Amino acid sequence: MSLWQPNLSWITDQLAVGGSFPPERVDALAREHRVAAVVDLRGEAKPDAVVMRRHGISLLHLPTADMCAVETPDLEYGIRFANEFLDADRRVLIHCEYGIGRSATLALCVLVHRGMPPLEALKLLKRQRPQVSPSPPQFECWRAWLDSYRFARDVDWKLPSFDEFTDVAYVRPRTR
Repeated sequence: MSLWQPNLSWITDQLAVGGSFPPERVDALAREHRVAAVVDLRGEAKPDAVVMRRHGISLLHLPTADMCAVETPDLEYGIRFANEFLDADRRVLIHCEYGIGRSATLALCVLVHRGMPPLEALKLLKRQRPQVSPSPPQFECWRAWLDSYRFARDVDWKLPSFDEFTDVAYVRPRTR
């Protein structure tokens, strides 16, 4: 067993959000953490798909610039990809460089798509990974996705305002 601990947080038993990891640690992600699929949202780096495949991890790369909104088609593709694995009870890691904004945005969409109201999804994400804090453009892309999603479905939640979002997302964790 390695001493290396990945920069990730399990949001649910099957869904993790995190930061980047060295290619030589892909084996540990697969073996020790049982990650079956990775969604990489980094625009500043390109993951090694061959290394991932060699360790049995499926990879989806959706390059997005840091602090920027994830493009709507990429959100949809990422949700479908993650859900394929989650529906099969297989573990998924959604990550960007630090696991704060881009990865959190996609994870929020996945959680809502799987049935959670938006603010509950945000509270869960923040509780499990306190450093999560999507940028205003990332909030806007999430909100636009939510608006489109609720338009096509019968949901019993309203769109969160930016103030409601900031009341959760921008609260610093308490220190002792």
